[in-house]
Amino acid sequence: MTEEVVYEFTRAGTLGGWWGWAVMIGVIALLVYLCVWLYRRDTAELRPEIRVTLIALRMIVLFALVFFFMGLQRRTQQRVMRPSEVAVVVDTSQSMSFAESNEPVGEPLTRSERVARMLGDGELLDRLAETHRVTVYAFDEETEPRELESRELPKGAETASAAKLSASSRGTDRLAMLGALAAVGMGLLCLASLVLAVGGRADAIGVPLISAVALLLIAAGLLGGVWSIRSDRSLASLIGVGTDDAAEPADNEPGDAVSPDGPESEQPPRRVEDWSSALAAAGSQSRIGDAMRGVLTRHDPTTLAGMLMVTDGQSNAGLTTGAAAALARRGDVAVYPLGVGSSDAPTNVRVVDLDAPRRVYPGDKFALSAVLQASGSRTVTAQVQLLDGLDDPGVELTEVIDSQEVELPPDGSLVSVRFETSPESVGRRRLGVRVIPPGEDQNAEDDFREARYEVVARKLRVLAIAGGPTREYQFVRNLLFRDPSVELDVWLQTAQQGLSQDADRLLTEFPGRLEDLFEYDAIIAFDPDWMQIPADRLQGLQRWLSEQAGGLILIGGPIYMPQWTRLRTDPRVTLLNGLFPVELATRSPLSAGGRQGGETAFELEFTPEAMRADFLFIAEEPQASFDVWGSFGGVYDYVGVKDPKPGAKVYAYFSDPATRIGDSLPVYLASQFYGAGRTYFQASGEMWRLRRENDAYFDNYYTKLIRWVSEGRLLRDSNRGVLLVDTPRAGVGDTITVRAVLTDEQFEPLRVPKVEANLLGPGGLIQTVVLSPVEGEPREGTFGGRFVVRAAGAYDLRLTLGDGLGDTVLRQSVQVRLPTAELERPQRNDEELSFIAESTGGTYFPIDDDATAAAAITALIESIEPQPQTTVLPGTPDERFAERRNASLLWLIATALTFEWVLRRLHRLA
Repeated sequence: MTEEVVYEFTRAGTLGGWWGWAVMIGVIALLVYLCVWLYRRDTAELRPEIRVTLIALRMIVLFALVFFFMGLQRRTQQRVMRPSEVAVVVDTSQSMSFAESNEPVGEPLTRSERVARMLGDGELLDRLAETHRVTVYAFDEETEPRELESRELPKGAETASAAKLSASSRGTDRLAMLGALAAVGMGLLCLASLVLAVGGRADAIGVPLISAVALLLIAAGLLGGVWSIRSDRSLASLIGVGTDDAAEPADNEPGDAVSPDGPESEQPPRRVEDWSSALAAAGSQSRIGDAMRGVLTRHDPTTLAGMLMVTDGQSNAGLTTGAAAALARRGDVAVYPLGVGSSDAPTNVRVVDLDAPRRVYPGDKFALSAVLQASGSRTVTAQVQLLDGLDDPGVELTEVIDSQEVELPPDGSLVSVRFETSPESVGRRRLGVRVIPPGEDQNAEDDFREARYEVVARKLRVLAIAGGPTREYQFVRNLLFRDPSVELDVWLQTAQQGLSQDADRLLTEFPGRLEDLFEYDAIIAFDPDWMQIPADRLQGLQRWLSEQAGGLILIGGPIYMPQWTRLRTDPRVTLLNGLFPVELATRSPLSAGGRQGGETAFELEFTPEAMRADFLFIAEEPQASFDVWGSFGGVYDYVGVKDPKPGAKVYAYFSDPATRIGDSLPVYLASQFYGAGRTYFQASGEMWRLRRENDAYFDNYYTKLIRWVSEGRLLRDSNRGVLLVDTPRAGVGDTITVRAVLTDEQFEPLRVPKVEANLLGPGGLIQTVVLSPVEGEPREGTFGGRFVVRAAGAYDLRLTLGDGLGDTVLRQSVQVRLPTAELERPQRNDEELSFIAESTGGTYFPIDDDATAAAAITALIESIEPQPQTTVLPGTPDERFAERRNASLLWLIATALTFEWVLRRLHRLA
């Protein structure tokens, strides 16, 4: 900011057009003519010197009044110059981690390394900073770019100039001294003229009087002018006979204003020390349009000389580049894209993701899928291998147990490959998927992906409860008793004392101790009389579901369920209603819409959710399974319930059109999550009818169903707690939130200041994750923490409970993969970048190597013209100047009139 003093006549702005000036000049000319004409008549008999002196004195008064009429005023205005600006916007999405060249010679720089070199060597930023204020931004998946560095223009010499001006404004003023001497000379000449006139020599006073009038004008012009202009100084100090101790400060004196850009408001410039770290390619998306909009919002288009967009041009989220270019064009801001990378897609095959179960049973065949992706100029045929081995981080997987050949299109689309395997040995194991790429594969590090899983040998503990020995109960009991992987306990409520049944243990009541109840993985209830179970034990069942991740299968029936659902005042009914995934009908069975003893069978009408339910796949293939469901004959009865609860999944409806209420058929199969556990509802016990087709269908249904509902128990490591992550699958750079619900040996909430878990990442790297008690959590013993995944691969989180004897280890796994949006189109998008440049008036500079980078920098400096903006802030009129101006004019007019009066009296004029 600079300051300048402006003098102007205020009346000049009110005269209007030329006619106003013409009228004023005409009036002044007329007054001058009249004065001269009258004074010439009045002084016709006097000597010429006296005549000229009188006319001059009258003209001085006249022109002093004209000067006063014009209203000369002084203002100190501020001239604010906003410097030209240039924004450098750099892409930090993951596609910038690709090599800038596809040539196999040597090790080419990555795209982000190329940008770091361009910015780090100082040539580009230093040369731009000579004439522009430079700001560097980075952008990726965020909607707003983040500022990395800012550089200001070099400071001018305004401060030194102001100091010099302040120093020079002190001391005696030479012009004021000359004016004072002129005033003294005028006084002496006037005195001499008076002496001559009194002595009778009036004819000799002409020359002294003319000289006095001249000195009068000099004194008024110099002394009065300097005294008015230097309004911060006293008259005595100006002529050197006093000091400024009592001088009042002037209004709007130059240099007194505080600049809004002064030291108190300036922000210190930000500098980047390590460009490689600042431009690390970690973003999961590239929002070029959002970055352009953010820069245009932060900067004034009138001073933004240009925007440098350093990117590969592959925008995959946010505002379109066309819309962003329109905003830049509207603000007349030129965008200069610098395209990095190769315009040809590199030939590369990679394993994007690997999906495998966390735990399985010995001998159970399980499926895993791998997602592959290829890029290049042609279709790639690659061999995909499945490897398996023990979970030993120090040993590489070498055993190939299966392989397939797949064709991968070059357009970056995802291809899924499915494997099936059946583990035999028990313990923690690793499996991996490796792709054998063609010889020109560019990146070998993404050709392999592994995952950990565990083969558990413990038996599945199941409790079967039945209100009576129904056919469904007997078939399921026999099935589970024969299964060597299941340990079965039964409680037949109508059984007589000493009755023998096929079970590992017979119960006569519902388990009363929590320790006993918590040992079960699944409970299957065949229309039991829940009213035989005390309320406190039902609350234990509720805790088993929500805290211990149990699985509860509820099979309706016509005997007990209609009875206990009508006991609406019993608190146990309210508790049980919460366990069902459907709202129970608390009226009579007939009014509730159920059916008992039906004479016609109806097929089940499956929903889209059923197509994703593995337990309904009772045949070898999903389609064959639903063919069986459509041909086994259907079911006759169902227990009437209301609508499914929010969040529940409905798999099948009873298909009799006569049972439709409104637009909905009766719910037959449904499930819901209940805390950490899961509940499943089946409206009648008629799945034994599947045995008409094949016994295996019935066996497969209940075996898969029981294992499905108890899946949460399978993933648990201990009854003492559960370790959870907010997502088992994440992208690189994501923050994973960890939650642990822990108890002590007595199943009471664990009360400790913190617990520590170990995180095993790709490559064997181990780090500690601290979990602290979660504030505001209603349940004690809840701990939380978080960690960031920075590389693709498998992460294994382990939390150890215990004091060294009988330690319990809780585990969770997280599979991390690179987001596919950034990797689907790895080539540089020259077409998009050229469009941005052409539509905004900029120039596109593709960068392939050091030579093109240097040429682009030189061309950029020449192309971007500085466009600073200057704003004038007018100040208020200086009142002290106006006061001294008026005083000086008044002194001049009074002195001139006094001269004239004395002279006229000496010559006896009227």
